[in-house]
Amino acid sequence: MESFGLEAPKFVKILSRKDVVGDELKIPSSFCTQFGERIRSKFHLKLRTGFLVPVEFDKRRGVLMGLGSFFNQFDFKGGEMLVFEYFGRLDFNLSVLGTNCSEIEYPLMVNSFQTCKPVRVKLVPGGWRFAKFMDPTEKIYDEIDLPLAFLNRCASALYYHFRMVLSNGKNFLARYDRDSSKITGFHSMCEILGLPDLNSFHMLLFTFDGYLKFDISAFDANMFEIVFPGSPIRCGVTGELAVVSSRFKIKVQPFHMERYCYGVDISTEYMSLCSMWGRNDYIVAYC
Repeated sequence: MESFGLEAPKFVKILSRKDVVGDELKIPSSFCTQFGERIRSKFHLKLRTGFLVPVEFDKRRGVLMGLGSFFNQFDFKGGEMLVFEYFGRLDFNLSVLGTNCSEIEYPLMVNSFQTCKPVRVKLVPGGWRFAKFMDPTEKIYDEIDLPLAFLNRCASALYYHFRMVLSNGKNFLARYDRDSSKITGFHSMCEILGLPDLNSFHMLLFTFDGYLKFDISAFDANMFEIVFPGSPIRCGVTGELAVVSSRFKIKVQPFHMERYCYGVDISTEYMSLCSMWGRNDYIVAYC
């Protein structure tokens, strides 16, 4: 049985000095091709603090407009990374990584039109992110250095062993070496994907859950996420099976493919399972 991990599609924009003094941001053409028709002309970018950025989307040009005040409020200088996550509905989730390749300490504020209070961002829940760019002059096969800024934020929560989870649900074990500040074990990722090394990717984005797991997202040269095909419930190179603790079933209908489909109805027999979900939880689907 083949499967596909259904996570929020991601793309990343590295801000230039020209970007941060302007009001627009062009998004990857590959993302526009796949999802452009579904994106509304007006929506919000939502940060982890609850800060909302109202933007407009020009489908013809593939450009987000209305970002100037956001850039000013966060005092971006250029070099920061914006990670966009699209859940297929109204808004995008947005996280920010600094020039040090680690997620920033978010300002505790909301936008002027909001009446709610900002949420203080913590490692748990929600996790913390860092990025690793592939160096074309150096083959990366088994180990990755952790950014100093990420270590300063998360070192006390790092154990010696972790489970690394790819976008298709396959996973492998990795080890953290405190002396060298490296994570090793990525040869297993290469074996799972059938690659000689990790240099075919432009960047890897790691999300640490604050406990014993990292989610890994890979990006191409256009900074659009690469989603790997495969079966999360098959044995990987570790010989272990992914655990599926709870399940529900739906039948995909033709109207689900329509542009304005409101969503998917879940049978009432699974309501006890659904009641445990948050608004932005992830699930994995098997076909």
